[in-house]
Amino acid sequence: MPEGEERAPAGTRTMAIVRWALVGLMALAAVAAWVDHARTSRSERQAAGVQFICPMHPQIVTTHQGECPICGMDLVPAAGPPGGDASAAPAPGPARYTCPMHLAFVSTDPKARCPDCGMKLVPLAAEAAPQAAAAAPAGPPVPGVVPVELSADRVQLIGMRSVPALRETLGSAIRAVGFVASNESSLVSVNSRFSGWVEQLSVGQTGQLVQKGEALAALYSPEMLNAQQVFLNAIKWTDRKPGGSAQAPGIANDLERDARLRLELLGVAPQDIDAIAEAGLPQRTINVRSPVRGYVSRKSVLKGLYIQAGTELFQLADLSTVWVLVDVYESEISRVKVGQQASFELKSYPGKKFTGRVQFIYPALNTGSRTLQARIELRNPALELRPGMFGDVTLELGATEAVVVPQEALVDTGDHQYVFVDRGGGRYEPRPVKAGWSGDGRVAILAGLAEGERVVTTANFLLDSESRLRAAVEAFKAAPAPRAAHDAAPKP
Repeated sequence: MPEGEERAPAGTRTMAIVRWALVGLMALAAVAAWVDHARTSRSERQAAGVQFICPMHPQIVTTHQGECPICGMDLVPAAGPPGGDASAAPAPGPARYTCPMHLAFVSTDPKARCPDCGMKLVPLAAEAAPQAAAAAPAGPPVPGVVPVELSADRVQLIGMRSVPALRETLGSAIRAVGFVASNESSLVSVNSRFSGWVEQLSVGQTGQLVQKGEALAALYSPEMLNAQQVFLNAIKWTDRKPGGSAQAPGIANDLERDARLRLELLGVAPQDIDAIAEAGLPQRTINVRSPVRGYVSRKSVLKGLYIQAGTELFQLADLSTVWVLVDVYESEISRVKVGQQASFELKSYPGKKFTGRVQFIYPALNTGSRTLQARIELRNPALELRPGMFGDVTLELGATEAVVVPQEALVDTGDHQYVFVDRGGGRYEPRPVKAGWSGDGRVAILAGLAEGERVVTTANFLLDSESRLRAAVEAFKAAPAPRAAHDAAPKP
């Protein structure tokens, strides 16, 4: 062969054929892959509207299968409109993603991570909100909660139950706790109308029972000695000794009457005045007697003490009638009226009832217990009821009707009261209501709910949490994105 040319090694032609055969096979594989991709894309476009959601967090919505970024559960297909035409659906805009912990961060890159905490981003599922709009309540909304729509599988999974609201007859009686107190109108203050020294004490302790007219203490008073002497001189002037006759009956009688009246006004009992007239001499001490029959509830005097006129010596409580103060819950105030029949039972007297009527309802509410006191007056001739005793009070009421739901159906946050109304088809609407009487596991709904409407009675906590979470996401979606500049951030 000429210089510079060499014979090709053996097998070169064979390797060239093999090489070109491999290139052809790769080209065929590429074409097949492109055809399969085009076919798959076309199938996906035909199935437009099918999305995948998390069974526990329905706010997580994607267009492809995967795991929930919150709980890690496998996503399941969301039920789409049956018989819907995918080609008629408008083309969705670019999906937006946010951080579950920092909702202010929004990005269109599904692979981006939150710059604050580094968590994976989740789709803004609230952008598909026509369902929530369809379930919006007709009445005033409850702040912070929105209607919720759940699949039948999830309703069954969490064991949600609902019952209809019924119109029922409320209990004809209210049972509450009451305690015995002294009748304030029967409290008596025993005091001296003259100054002096306490020389004797007939009552030396509180709680002692005294009879009407019984001497409680004896006081020495120079003022009273003078008043007694004037009275005795008036008697002598009338010459009313046995067998005597009055020399000037008209004037003398006036003097005696005036002197006696002065002693009475100073608090001297009629029997003590007669004793002074009978003895004919002033008494060293004057008795202070009890004006009523009762118990000594307060003692403010000691033997030998000097007292001024008007000083209280004792306080007596007449317990022939007593008060029973009963605490009525705020929700039952409207059902308690003056004049209602009431009964009082104590463990001290099993099987015995003390009956009376509601005589007064106090105007102020106890801010601590949120109760209002009603007063019942009871006769106590045998002194069986003693101040401080506790017992059960039954207030007889007239029968009334109201819309009633189970007590567990009511959500009471302190600021708002509402129930979740079952609208059917997995839709649940938070409805503000006004609750009234409650008892026996039931609560009366005064406004906001009609008879026959179904309310959720179980899993209310989960439903309320779900509703508040969706409300927060919707509130964020409605606000302008404050950190849109992160969309242009370089991908990690």
